[in-house]
Amino acid sequence: MKTARDLHDEISENLSSIGNRLDSEAGRNSITAELRNALRSIRDKISNLCELLNGEIPISDETSKVIFSIEIRREISAINSALENLDESGELILELEELLKFPKQFLEAGGKIHKIVTPLTRREKEVLALLPRGITAKAMASELFLTEATIKSHLASIYQKFEVVNRTQAIAIAIENKYLAF
Repeated sequence: MKTARDLHDEISENLSSIGNRLDSEAGRNSITAELRNALRSIRDKISNLCELLNGEIPISDETSKVIFSIEIRREISAINSALENLDESGELILELEELLKFPKQFLEAGGKIHKIVTPLTRREKEVLALLPRGITAKAMASELFLTEATIKSHLASIYQKFEVVNRTQAIAIAIENKYLAF
């Protein structure tokens, strides 16, 4: 099962990849100096966020309701603000926005837990329990004796209920709402 540390590492790895591609983009001769500076500034913020993610040891006890520290949340907010001010909206920028698109309650420093309004069905809970293992929808289907299409339908429903767009975010919300425990 994935731990909060694994979530930090996975996000950091994805951010590092995007940061390296931003460096490459900033090095192109065909972009303006203004865009180059904006990309380098975002790259610096990504580097800072990666350092914070790699350095922080998340608390995973019952009393902890926070997956990310206030410093990490501030850095994510700073990157999101920089992206909003950026006139460029290429594939790389969209990928970064998607990675950092957490529900607002998840990023607020108040430490609120993201409450799930619509409860999960029994099958959705079973599928959710398999997410931290990182197995494919096909493997989940085999394990639960369902079709792959049914698993994908349950995943889509979970993502919609949790207001997330990927597995990592779904796992983080599930941990905060005690659907998953480590």
